[in-house]
Amino acid sequence: MKKILIGSLSAVLLTTVALAYEIRHPNLRDAHHDAGSAIGHIAEAQKMNKGVEFGGHAERAVELLRQAQAELVEADQWNDAHHK
Repeated sequence: MKKILIGSLSAVLLTTVALAYEIRHPNLRDAHHDAGSAIGHIAEAQKMNKGVEFGGHAERAVELLRQAQAELVEADQWNDAHHK
């Protein structure tokens, strides 16, 4: 249970960082948006499934998608720093 809570909290932090930055590269921005859409679809699936978490796999997928969003932000920041 502690791992899930810690993972969820770190995912929220990563998402907050990702949302605070506007991605400039159009492809990275699209990928970030698509990951956000996937998170929304997973949340809807959980809601339709009356809160059943799909054995924890759906929550893990959301965590990984949020990590991917944070990596896309890092990629865009790196790109900005190295291609001015």
